[in-house]
Amino acid sequence: MENKRSQQGKVAVVTGSSSGIGFETSLLLARKGYTYATMRNLNKSQKINDVVEKENLPLKVLQLDVTDDKSVKDAIRQITDESSRIDVLVNHAGYGVMGAVEDLSLDQFKSQFETNFFGVIRVTKEVIPIMRNQGNGNIINVSSIGGKIGLLLNSAYISSKFAIEGLSESMRYDWNNLE
Repeated sequence: MENKRSQQGKVAVVTGSSSGIGFETSLLLARKGYTYATMRNLNKSQKINDVVEKENLPLKVLQLDVTDDKSVKDAIRQITDESSRIDVLVNHAGYGVMGAVEDLSLDQFKSQFETNFFGVIRVTKEVIPIMRNQGNGNIINVSSIGGKIGLLLNSAYISSKFAIEGLSESMRYDWNNLE
């Protein structure tokens, strides 16, 4: 696995790879020769590891909890120690809380934002200096149609995705003007 990654010379990091879009994105990138898949709970890694083994993909699965500073720092440090670079970051980790504003607690809103919004910021802040130092890189923040329109009983989730849309648009200007 390590030889394939170093021959390709490209490294992608995908958060939230235990299921859904993160899972499929990790496999798509691995089939192109590069990727690290990360997830909060490695107990959920069997499915992706089975595909990696079956297809002999250059995918390494690491623990990374986007809500935990140390977890993020440790995972990014391990990746750069092994690969010396990060070319692509796909911020996918997230989940949805359902309910009307008056039915959800403030803690539920905070938890939703901690994962879906602040998790993106936490990982991105660790990766940007690496990309800037190497002279390039791409950051993809996965949002949702919920980042563009409101939906019934989804106020916590929708507001976190609207925040991602605003963050992503502003980051684009920051990134282009700081190069």
